[in-house]
Amino acid sequence: MAMGWLDPLECKAARDCLRQGQLEEAARVLLTSKNREHRAVRRLLVEVGRNLVARATREAEADQWELVAKTLEIASQCITLEGEALALQNRALRALAEKKRQEERQLEEQVKIREQVSEARRLASSGEFTLALELLARWETQGGREVTAAIEEIRLSERRFGTAVRACEEAIERGDEGLARHHWNTLRQIAPEAPQVKRLAGELARLAARGSRSAGDRGRPVRGRSEKLLMEGVGIILLGEEVVLGSAREEVHLPILGRIHRRHAVLLRDRQGWQLVACRDKYGEPCLVKVDGHQVSDVCRLADGNVVQLGEDKCRWRFRLPVSGSLTALWEALPDSTGSVVVPSTGETLKRAVFLVDELSVRPSAPAHIVREDLPCRGLILRWEKEGLHWDVEGGSAWAEIPGVTWTSSDRYVYLPSRLIIEAQWDEAERLGRMIAEPRQTEHVTLVFRQC
Repeated sequence: MAMGWLDPLECKAARDCLRQGQLEEAARVLLTSKNREHRAVRRLLVEVGRNLVARATREAEADQWELVAKTLEIASQCITLEGEALALQNRALRALAEKKRQEERQLEEQVKIREQVSEARRLASSGEFTLALELLARWETQGGREVTAAIEEIRLSERRFGTAVRACEEAIERGDEGLARHHWNTLRQIAPEAPQVKRLAGELARLAARGSRSAGDRGRPVRGRSEKLLMEGVGIILLGEEVVLGSAREEVHLPILGRIHRRHAVLLRDRQGWQLVACRDKYGEPCLVKVDGHQVSDVCRLADGNVVQLGEDKCRWRFRLPVSGSLTALWEALPDSTGSVVVPSTGETLKRAVFLVDELSVRPSAPAHIVREDLPCRGLILRWEKEGLHWDVEGGSAWAEIPGVTWTSSDRYVYLPSRLIIEAQWDEAERLGRMIAEPRQTEHVTLVFRQC
């Protein structure tokens, strides 16, 4: 439409907006004009209104009902909506009203789901795990991630609760008040209102009234460097600066089952590390000792990875220093070795010994002296200090179960005999995530220490 020379200036601005497809801006310019009744302005308003209706029709085809309603609202200010345009506006208003009702229903459903999750957690805290899971099962399909996470959390709590109940009952039966109370505290944290918590509290009270076992039944702490102990799953641990290797028939520091002399070799520790000394037989000749295939006639300094052969047979061992800066060493039989370390107290045979100098680290991954992937913490450390051998746990909780009594924090000596129970310090969400991502890790691990 050509512009007349008498048309208001806003008509030119509106036409420019029309050419650029800026319909809302064109409508604003015209609707705010001081010349609303001018013939040119009215014609342009009709043109803009029809274009807006046409655009609203395209928006309706794409189910963009919010845009349709907005577009037609502006169009209705430009022209009177009639026929299909009016029907389209009513349809848009109905669609928006229905959308609002759906959003309100969804909001109500979300509130209801949160109430059900809260009620399920309340039931679980009372020990009603089955009822809690049945309640959530009805909402599992529409509850989404919140309900699924709650179900997994309650299932996990149910398993932990059952394990703690059995452990508490067993400790009460053995008369171990300290350990029983530890497990009872775990129960109380998981489901404080459960009947089992109240029942076991009564049994604990009766056990306390009877008194604990006599002090003579308790284990004793490892306080001397001359001692050696067995850590199940790890091996014999020796603490001294001198380790005599010899036949299992003799009283030596490290008895080895194999065709070797009574006193075959000696490992000596100094500030630089470890040396291997070949003993002499009854004829005054050096016992056969080879390091990496080379015979040792006197003294040999050992390095990480050296293979040591004792005697003529395949009694072969690897000497290892797994942690840089630590002189704690491992003495491990090669896969084809005919030799084994003998536990004097029981006669059982092992394939590893540990020469503990400063500390022994057990971790889920290297660097560590011993790697245990199932460990539910960052690491267990056995550390020699002036007054004895101590344990410490990083990134987890632990307690030592000792015959007659259980120490949890104040006493960290390694006792013989004893069991060290290491437990994860994960919240429920982290526990669930680890069980999925790291299935080899467990919630607790028990390590047993015995006298050799």
